[in-house]
Amino acid sequence: MVKKVCGKFSTRLGISIEVFEKKSFYEKHEFYINTVLNKLELLVNNRDYAKMKPYLNDEILQNHCTNPLTKQCFLCYRGIYTSYGVKQPRKALEIYRQALQETNVTAFSDISDFPKHKEIYSKTETLLISGAASCYYLLKDFQKAEILFKVASQNISNIEMQLSTQILGTIYYNACKNLKTLKKYPQAIEIAQDGLRFETNRKTIYRSAEILYELGDIYYQQNQLELAEKYYIKSMYLSYSTNSTHFLPLLLTSLRKKTNLKLLQKNLVMLDLINLKNP
Repeated sequence: MVKKVCGKFSTRLGISIEVFEKKSFYEKHEFYINTVLNKLELLVNNRDYAKMKPYLNDEILQNHCTNPLTKQCFLCYRGIYTSYGVKQPRKALEIYRQALQETNVTAFSDISDFPKHKEIYSKTETLLISGAASCYYLLKDFQKAEILFKVASQNISNIEMQLSTQILGTIYYNACKNLKTLKKYPQAIEIAQDGLRFETNRKTIYRSAEILYELGDIYYQQNQLELAEKYYIKSMYLSYSTNSTHFLPLLLTSLRKKTNLKLLQKNLVMLDLINLKNP
């Protein structure tokens, strides 16, 4: 059974079947499941949600997620796929709840009750809480989203020195969007600035362009147009410099509509000229 599964996924992952035939692999499964989880992390980073499905089936969950931490991480990615890949945030909430239950002995039926049982969370738990908050945001339950985003963002300081924490920048970005929707502009600005500082300290720009855009939008909604232009332009050039194939087209579409921002429009023209010279 295991060999059959390995054969399928050696092809999908581009890894020789001989790797999976080593005795140590059959004993522990760590190499295989870590390869799958790393692949899922890469797809999430690139927002290639549609490509996640082959790595999220029950065979992998049942046969290779042999401890609560691995299972929790796997379910975290399944929740992300369910929320963003197939657009079912309510179903994703239940997946996130099940995942959090893996490392907590106290049962809870509503994910909003989870923060009552703990004060410090692991990286995966923090991402699960943030993922649940994003689900509430998509379901337009912004108050519940605000509570969980606050829990997740406040926990980042407990885990920020762990490896591979760039993805935590997404928490600041999504929390900022939610606060903006609630028109809590001072809080939205504060958490956006926290996010930029976090990414600077981590020497990453994982979600910096998106956060800069949100800052621009917050100032735009408050009619502080000079500040809005400043952050919009920063976001545009940062996104362009990183060749963000997902965010840049969405960003440019949004910015072109803001025809009252003359400096911004001039920079958009300049960017178009750069693209013409470097197709």
